[in-house]
Amino acid sequence: MSSPAIECKNLSRWYGEVQGLAGLNVTLDKGVFGLLGPNGSGKSTFMRLLTGQIHASRGSVKIFGEIMVPGNYHVLRHIGYSIGEDVHFENETAIDFMKMLAVLGGEHGAAATKRAMQALDFMGMAEKANVRLCEMSKGMRQRVKVAQALLFEPDLLLLDEPLNGMDPTNRRQTIDRVREWGESGRTVLLASHVLHEVESVTDRLMMLHHGRLLAEGRLSDIRKLIDRKPRRATIKGKNLRQLISELLGDELITGFNQDIDGRFHLDTFDLPVLLEKLSVYGRSGIIETLETDDQELELVYSLLLSDNA
Repeated sequence: MSSPAIECKNLSRWYGEVQGLAGLNVTLDKGVFGLLGPNGSGKSTFMRLLTGQIHASRGSVKIFGEIMVPGNYHVLRHIGYSIGEDVHFENETAIDFMKMLAVLGGEHGAAATKRAMQALDFMGMAEKANVRLCEMSKGMRQRVKVAQALLFEPDLLLLDEPLNGMDPTNRRQTIDRVREWGESGRTVLLASHVLHEVESVTDRLMMLHHGRLLAEGRLSDIRKLIDRKPRRATIKGKNLRQLISELLGDELITGFNQDIDGRFHLDTFDLPVLLEKLSVYGRSGIIETLETDDQELELVYSLLLSDNA
């Protein structure tokens, strides 16, 4: 398609007197982009406008050159959307859930089954096709949710907090699939409130703050603002002391402490490299959960806001 995937001009949305999005001007074409912001920054409002769920109060948004408004089903056929909420038909198996969506999209019989299995297979969930969604971990359900967004091979893929609740293995596999989709000539917009999640997928991003565009560009330029600040990752698992000893020996962490719940808090000056190392151990089953705090995102916002003051 010759027109940009997303083109917003003075895009604004109010809920009564509450500002959801104000005067957004942005153009996104092929590749993977991050949409970064804390809760209440306008990410979900932006996603709803992109998918025609709500009207703009002012301005416009075009998807591949066409104005997006509620009911524009022609444009919607080019969009795949994974919502932030964990909503499924809990008692259905993954394949039945996907087949139902394929039928609603116009496929029938064997064609619907084939399309459903291809999407599950792409997300590494083919072996779980006959498992009920209520019996899956949150990370697995997240991957099914991304698979349904990919069902009709969209040119524009919108992902709202897709990595939330994933263990290191699910996270790594999902990141790889998202990158692959973006590198195939399509457009991906991944929304998150966690800086390292966006950083693990792309270096291009938009940062929203109270409904306004705070920054747009390369994450590497923003990273220069905080690369001298320590960050923290928190892990939980079994027999982690040997792992921590190796991390200290490799100088990937500067220190650690353990809380009463058995979680280890690891301090580092190179969070991306540490997370890559931890994902390797996650695939071996040593690490059960992996989290990072949002301190660095708050730091970036405080720095940017002080620069704009």
